Amino acid sequence: MGLFDRLRAMYSSEGKSGGGAASISACERQLIGELESRHAKHVRLALMFSGRVQGVGFRWTNQSLAHERGLVGWAQNLPDGRVSMEIEGRADRIVDHLSALHAGYRHFGARVHLDSYEWLRTDDQATNFDIRF
Repeated sequence: MGLFDRLRAMYSSEGKSGGGAASISACERQLIGELESRHAKHVRLALMFSGRVQGVGFRWTNQSLAHERGLVGWAQNLPDGRVSMEIEGRADRIVDHLSALHAGYRHFGARVHLDSYEWLRTDDQATNFDIRF
């Protein structure tokens, strides 16, 4: 199977969704609602992502988006194909981060799903968004 065949298969199996709330998981819709109620409050979250999240620059994309928004934390591939992430900063910037993340991957026809989240205590020592191996 050549490159174009793989791309065609990716687009047909995962599809390009039109965006908006329908393209995110119910878990993520719930999280966004909670984050929006906290707007400018400083928060830290543990997030678990699935979908096309390994081998596509997902951790590096999160790092770049986090730096642009002044967020800290880390992202790490898991052996089961998911990505674990902790992210910290203003709640409204985390919402923007998630929106930009989905917009970028939707552009390539890849779906990313937030499977779970957990509220964590903030880390006053965190200064960067790191890639963990």
